[in-house]
Amino acid sequence: MQPATRPNWVWEKTDVRHSGSSGDIAKLFKNEGVAHPGVMATNAPSDEATLAAREVIQNSWDAARELQTELGAEGIDAPPFEIDFIFKDHLGSSKKKLSTSLDLAGLATQLKKVSSLGTSARSAIGLRDSSCLDSIANPKIAVPSLTIIERGATGMYGKFDQAQSKLYLALISIGYTKKAEGSGGSYGYGKAGLVGASATRTVVAYTCFRERADDPGVTRRLIGMTYWGQHEVDGSSFTGFARFGRYTDGWSQPFENDEADDIARSLGLETRSPDDLRDLGTTFLLLDPLIEPDDLRVAIERNWWPAITDNLFTARVQNKAGSAESETFEVRPARNAILKSFIRGYELATTAQDNALTHEVSKSLGKSPKAADALPLGRLGLLAKLDGWSYAEFQESEPLPGLEANVDEDAPQAAEDELVRPSSLVALVRGPRMIVEYLEYAPGKAPFIRGTFVADEAVDELLRQTEPKAHDSWQIRGAEEGVDQRAPIVALAVTRKIKSGIAEFQKKLRPPPPAAGDVRLPIFSDLFQKLTTGKDIKLPPLPKGQPDISVRFANDGLHSGIDDSVSYKATIRFRLTDTFKKGDSAEVTISIEYCFIEDGRRGRSCNLTIKPPPGFTQIAEGEFVGVLGKKSVSFLVTTDPYSADWTGRITAVAKLKAKQDGGTVVS
Repeated sequence: MQPATRPNWVWEKTDVRHSGSSGDIAKLFKNEGVAHPGVMATNAPSDEATLAAREVIQNSWDAARELQTELGAEGIDAPPFEIDFIFKDHLGSSKKKLSTSLDLAGLATQLKKVSSLGTSARSAIGLRDSSCLDSIANPKIAVPSLTIIERGATGMYGKFDQAQSKLYLALISIGYTKKAEGSGGSYGYGKAGLVGASATRTVVAYTCFRERADDPGVTRRLIGMTYWGQHEVDGSSFTGFARFGRYTDGWSQPFENDEADDIARSLGLETRSPDDLRDLGTTFLLLDPLIEPDDLRVAIERNWWPAITDNLFTARVQNKAGSAESETFEVRPARNAILKSFIRGYELATTAQDNALTHEVSKSLGKSPKAADALPLGRLGLLAKLDGWSYAEFQESEPLPGLEANVDEDAPQAAEDELVRPSSLVALVRGPRMIVEYLEYAPGKAPFIRGTFVADEAVDELLRQTEPKAHDSWQIRGAEEGVDQRAPIVALAVTRKIKSGIAEFQKKLRPPPPAAGDVRLPIFSDLFQKLTTGKDIKLPPLPKGQPDISVRFANDGLHSGIDDSVSYKATIRFRLTDTFKKGDSAEVTISIEYCFIEDGRRGRSCNLTIKPPPGFTQIAEGEFVGVLGKKSVSFLVTTDPYSADWTGRITAVAKLKAKQDGGTVVS
């Protein structure tokens, strides 16, 4: 039945007789950015999208796993867990109905009073300069929303006037109450994932659960919450919390059962039935989402691909906003070029392999120290791509050459050639199958390795206990009160063994040093030949005096390929030196050549792939013209593969167009 009066928002006043807190819980997590090391910096999703993807799904997935355990004990097959994110714009009658049913005018009035206090008043309570609440009365401006629908979960059960209520813990309690053993983390941080995704800091939760003995007769509840900072208006002080519910006996309680269904229906939400196991779970309504659909899709793929790859649940992102037709953003990690190597590492760590490949390794990390009961730690799968990202070069903000992304033709994810800083990365995974973090090892040290570590069930709970509130790392510092003393010991052992495993694999992949009899010293050979035969070798002359152009090599060296072949790669940087006094720029000609040394003499050339910087044009094979300044520009150079028995030499010559005494470097 409908409530006797239309529900509205009831603002919580500051009460010095009770312990208090501000509703601006986002401040508790201020400046806690999301790390995107190495290749993960490519098209990285926003912090808001990442936090929502991690925390919202984790809370829902924990509830789904709990339901599976609960039903399994009763011999009942649990429904599959699904979660949908639906973006929508409310205009016309839809906006009017939502505004009336959710008392958006009440929120807008309170915000207007806060805004009248000064230009910084909104930011002081955690709100942005503008939101949909500023245009509630304008019929031409839509109210955007994000609806999150989980299916096949426990729902937020528990008698609401007791601290064991999941609805209370998830939406109202500020403490970080720990969940059951083996779960993703705590209730508190999931709240931040919801709040951080809403420009109005407003969340409505409609939940459906099985009837419980301690809460007879109740199977659905609905309540709305605001999370603003403390503020003073009309001579009263408010905590920033407001509740949207049934106001009874001096406080706002959640709507229950049929009344909850009626309110949900008026808000445009699908109603739920406790008799349908698939309907068990919670629907969240967020006003004015701060995240974009495709950004959220990427965040879900990056953080949940192990669970999705294992078909543990289904996640969907749908955009019904704007005038365009509904668009579905499929969450398909296997199409994501960046994730392919980590997914392969996961396969290596979890599935027995028929044939061992030289560029892949699967290994057990052994056991924890005796002080942590010698527990099995888990397995590590590593791989390299020797003709691609394993030998990517760092090029400041420039894209990297020679990277093969192997992207499906219809894949929306950008290819890997947009990398900024190459690193060896290992995805850390435990029971819930969410990525804890992408652990970075020795940035800039090739060959770069990627892979995945999967924790053994025996240490899963210990590793969980070391995670901070964002559970995005395994801490190795001393255990805090209430944390098992073995936990940081296990975390340290896992971290050290992963890094040593990477280093060992890198060493195995690097080409062995040549035998003493095969070492070639071109300059010494040239001098010895001149002394013994009297024959001279024609080499390009080095510049005299102080050149006007500086030529420097970086990251140059030989890289092993297949069939005992090698290729030479280098970054060659050119710039005008400080001795150049005729301005800050000059037109130059740059020539780059790689030649083999045959019988002590300069032999045939090796084909070069040269990527010039912007502004330089190729005029002949290996020759470019452009304007050079006093800030260095980089040419990225790679030879075709050739036999490791051959000796080569690269020559880079830069000449001023009007003056022929530029810089020359021979390597």
